[in-house]
Amino acid sequence: MAPTLPVIEEITESKAKPQRNWRVILYNDNVHKADDVVLWLQKATGCSLQCAEMVMLTAHNTGRAVCFEGEKEDCQKVARYLRGQGLQVEVDDF
Repeated sequence: MAPTLPVIEEITESKAKPQRNWRVILYNDNVHKADDVVLWLQKATGCSLQCAEMVMLTAHNTGRAVCFEGEKEDCQKVARYLRGQGLQVEVDDF
């Protein structure tokens, strides 16, 4: 009797591909105070004061900045909160 070989699980396309990444893009805002935008970024994303200030300044100087990256659902939550504060944001995959 010949020895049986172990079954090797076939790698399918879905297992080989990494999960899609998503991001929240914050657009420049000339209506709200910079300090308010920084606070809202901290609350929405959990980032540090320094990080939130950098995102706010980048959006102010270049017109937009990535303020959060993660799973689609998490990005949608962040975007929903920031939109609720009156900020313009977009959820994008890359």
